[in-house]
Amino acid sequence: MSIVVHGEQRGYFLNILFLTSEAVPFAKTGGLGDVSGVLPKVLAESAMVSLMMPDYMTENIKKTLPLQVDEISVQIGTEVYPAKIKKAEISKDFLVFFVSNERFFGREFLYGDASGDYADNFERFVFFQKAVLAFIGKHGLHFDIIHCNDWQTALVPLYIKLAPRSSPFAGTKTVFSIHNLGYQGIFAAELFKLTGLPDYLFSAEYLEFYGDLNFMKAGIIFSDHVVTVSPTYAREIVLAEKGFGLDGLLTKFSFKLSGILNGVDYSLWDPGIDPFIGFRYSPGTLEGKRKNKQKLFSELGIAKDDRLPLLVMISRISEQKGMELLLQLLPVLLKENIYFVLLGVGDRSFTEKLTDIAGRFPDSMMFLNYFDEAMAHQLEAAGDILFMPSVYEPCGLNQIYGLKFGTVPVVRATGGLDDSVQEFDPATRRGTGFKFRGPHMEEVMAVIRKALRLHADEGLWRIIQKNGMEMDFSWERVAPEYLALYNKILVEDTQHG
Repeated sequence: MSIVVHGEQRGYFLNILFLTSEAVPFAKTGGLGDVSGVLPKVLAESAMVSLMMPDYMTENIKKTLPLQVDEISVQIGTEVYPAKIKKAEISKDFLVFFVSNERFFGREFLYGDASGDYADNFERFVFFQKAVLAFIGKHGLHFDIIHCNDWQTALVPLYIKLAPRSSPFAGTKTVFSIHNLGYQGIFAAELFKLTGLPDYLFSAEYLEFYGDLNFMKAGIIFSDHVVTVSPTYAREIVLAEKGFGLDGLLTKFSFKLSGILNGVDYSLWDPGIDPFIGFRYSPGTLEGKRKNKQKLFSELGIAKDDRLPLLVMISRISEQKGMELLLQLLPVLLKENIYFVLLGVGDRSFTEKLTDIAGRFPDSMMFLNYFDEAMAHQLEAAGDILFMPSVYEPCGLNQIYGLKFGTVPVVRATGGLDDSVQEFDPATRRGTGFKFRGPHMEEVMAVIRKALRLHADEGLWRIIQKNGMEMDFSWERVAPEYLALYNKILVEDTQHG
């Protein structure tokens, strides 16, 4: 069977394959899905782009009406599994391929359920990566760049390095994106033999990690470039406190490590067009924001004057998101003349403690212990201040949404939070929010009180809001940075050759 990846090319276009374990609108658990769903589409305006991901058999995948174009066999250890390859043409320069196997991907969730990660995640994602490479090899497809994302695709650069020079991968360069170093794909050592890789690669120099097998090490070592989702995060992960045990390895390969701040999709996050909010508004019509606040207070039964500062937090309830600090902070914060609304789900222990505090301060706090996309938009539209105390944050998106919605961020200066929020200076009237650095409650409260004092000055506060709303974090701004990176890698290869 002959497989056409792209139609007739008009002049020379980079041919890029984007590999991911999730992408909107097909299937998503977090930021990786947002990036993988939007960045390739924007790149396709300037390049030939294909995306490959597992076929999770979701309704959104079925809606694309993908056509089966091939069926191949994938060997994992002594077992052989069938992989159906399906294709959907999103545009003439953007194709999506799905790797389908009901045993591995016909499940309700992507990586695990309430009881934890799926026990066969190793086999599932080795299968996915081998299926991709077998499909490319069978049909002799050539890509200039194969862009891999997180541990679920991290073995691909290694398999490509081991491919013979006569293979379709000759001349292909690989980029490996780290979206969150906290998730590395660590599995039991005995599973290594199922990868089909040479024995010497299971060593501390390569894939062994404290007696286990670490997928992410493969992506870091064998890719041609490693990119994180913000410049500050790229600088942080070479340090022991934020390197999750890989800081030494990342320091060794820092010559090929950089960071590009994620973009956002303003077609989904713009108060001027947002279908989830009651009153649409812009920098010139900020009275609409107050109407959204009044509407939220009414719908949630908050019996407070809407002139009261509303702090909002939209977050996974986890240690990474700063819940330890929040628990220390709340008994003090809730004595201020403010109202606080927290939306999110997650860790049971933190959830119980937050529920208890909300019960003790019913006049100052509401904990919405669920996640709802519409409510997230409504909180961004109604809030005065968005609080993000994350211990680490590779990029973060809520603070960028907050800027667009005129909801002034107060954030810890880490990762993408530091890159995307500019400290406001009342003297110059420049800046978009407020930042703190340490983990100490006193410092955080001082920053929040500073923000509250400025909130009392309506004219100055509107300047901060408008500064943020006029920032541009669109993917259209970000995509040229990726194209420049791809071209740089290809040019370097030519020069070295």
